[in-house]
Parts: sequence; C-alpha cells; structure tokens
Amino acid sequence: MIRKLIDGHYHLGRTSKTTCYTNVEDLFLYREEAGLEIVCVHNIVQWETKNLLRNPLGALAKIMDPQHIYAFGGVIYPQPDRQWEPFDYLGQAQELIFMGFDGIKIQNKPLYKGEWKIPYYHENFDSFFAWLEQEQIPIMFHIGDPKEFWDINRIPKRMYDFGWYYGENLPSYESFYEETDRLLEKFPKLNMTIPHFYFLSDDLKRLRNFMDQYPNVKLDITPGGEMYFNFSICQDFAREFFLEYQDRILFGTDNYGGNEDSDSEEQRMLGIKKIQEMKAFLEYDKSVFQGGRLRGLSLPESALNRIYGDNFIQWAGEKPKPVRFSKAGQMVKKYREFAAAREDGQDLLPDFDEVLRQMEKRRSLWESN
Repeated sequence: MIRKLIDGHYHLGRTSKTTCYTNVEDLFLYREEAGLEIVCVHNIVQWETKNLLRNPLGALAKIMDPQHIYAFGGVIYPQPDRQWEPFDYLGQAQELIFMGFDGIKIQNKPLYKGEWKIPYYHENFDSFFAWLEQEQIPIMFHIGDPKEFWDINRIPKRMYDFGWYYGENLPSYESFYEETDRLLEKFPKLNMTIPHFYFLSDDLKRLRNFMDQYPNVKLDITPGGEMYFNFSICQDFAREFFLEYQDRILFGTDNYGGNEDSDSEEQRMLGIKKIQEMKAFLEYDKSVFQGGRLRGLSLPESALNRIYGDNFIQWAGEKPKPVRFSKAGQMVKKYREFAAAREDGQDLLPDFDEVLRQMEKRRSLWESN
C-alpha cells in the first residue's frame, strides 16, 4: 500500500513572474485538490525585486499549515555589479534556518549567467557552504538545464519563447558540471538534492559514477519532460538505476500557483495532470506523458513508497520545523523595506502588509491556545 505522496519541489510562482500574496492561497488549494500529504515550497530570491515576497510567503505558509508545509529559504544576493565583493550569505542562511525554514534553496541556472558570473566554488561562498555541510542542512540545488536548451534545432518552442535558449552567449552545458565538481571537491558531504535528475537522464552511466562518488547527493524526478522520454528509451537500464538508488530519489513537480498567464484553477488542473502522468510512468509498464506514449518503469511498491515520501522525510525531517514568529515578522519588515526602497517594488507593499496581518492574526490565535 502506498502510504503518502509528497511534492518535494513546489514554487509559489513562475520564475519569470512577480510572486504575490494570492500564490500562498493557491498552494493550499493545490495540496488539497492534488491529494498531497505534504508540499515543500522552494524560494529563489537572488537580487530581483519580483522575488522579495517568496521567503515571507514561505514562512507564512508554514505558520498557516504547520503540519503539511515545508519551506526552503533562499538568500538575497548582491546586485550583479557587486557580485565579486564579500557578502553575508552565511549569516542569511543561519537566520533562515533559525527562523524555521527547513532547508536552503540555491539556483545555478544558465538564464542568469549573463549577469551572475561568480562561481559557487569562489571563496566568497566558502563559509556559507562550510556551515551548510557541517550542520547537514538540506539543500535543493538547481544546476544547469536540459542539453536541448543550447541547441536551436532541439529546444522546445515554449522554452525558447521563455527566453531559455542559451546559444553561444552563455556558458556551455558542460561548464555547470565542471563548476559543481569543483564545489564538491571542497565540500563533498553537502546534504544536497539536485532536481531534474541533474539533467543527465540521457547519460545514466555518467550519473551513476557521480552518485557513487558523492554518496550524500540525492536526485529528484521533477520534470523536465525530456527526462521521461529519455528513461523510456532505455527502460531496462532506467529501471535498474531507480532500483539501485531508490533511497536517494525524491518526488517533485515544479508546479506553481496561478498568475496573470493562467488562472489558479487552470494551473492546478495542469499540475494535478502532471502528477498523474508522473505516477503512471513510475507505476506501470506503459504510460502517456505530455501526449507521448512511453514505456514506464513499473517499480515495486517498496521503491515507490521511498520515492513518493519516505526519502523526503528522511532528508528534510520528520516534521516541518516550527516558525519563530518574532523572527519571521522581523524578516517580513526587513524585506518590505527593501521593496519600498526600490522603484519596482512599490506594487508589492500591500502584499507585504497582508503577510504581516496574517502572521499577527495567527500569532494571536497561537498565543491564546
């Protein structure tokens, strides 16, 4: 019997869109309608104003549903023109974890490499990663993108329209693996999950070598749709890989709340369909994924239980960490000041005020009980 299903990889909003208060409302409807035991929200902040509500909303979501919502915080980065200067990544991470976040989200996506060139193995990050390694803080670390995004003849039109064609003006596909290797040479015991199967679904022999070299590293099976087509092509070997590393593979979707491009209900239905297609691929010999007929993995129940939920709990903790109300309120006010000081942050201020109202409301209820 499959006991629980955990979406270990959810975002409050799309990468290209401004995160807003209604995204947290979408999250709770999504969890209920998708029949998920737990959802883990991942917050990428970096230097962009449009991301400033993500950590506050992640903390609020944990407060609103402390039994079923995990959240990984993202640190604020300096503006790209100051990226080579020393910066307090460590202090921010420590504050986020102390406040009640369950882990740290880090992104190394080619989309940003035109502006953000400093590698993660640079000495500016050493104290940050040394502490994460020492404390075994769970890290969700997006690294690279599908190989097709560098090939104008293979990139899906939808991704090209997003601006995710990397051509010759950005670092190569291989450069992201070289950067990761150099980081892990310095910090080999990072408690890290790499989503999207590390974009190596078409080279499982290479991925096996990597997994054996770094036994602390885990993977998640968040689409990239190319993953499932690649697995289908080498069905037997892919099934063997999943069975061999069944204790180090997590379920996740990359689903997100509604926004101006699609209303919330439509987005939830698409997200639920994605879950159903992913599960069918894992559970049966034949399935349909994104309109294509695939050969599935037909995994045994024991492996499915690990992938669907047990591995996430073992990695991120038996229960979501409780949020320290006072620290969370201080964070929201600080982030609100950041938004208020920026010309493109004025539209976010009412949403920040709503987050503060909701936090205070629930703090009063918690103290009265």
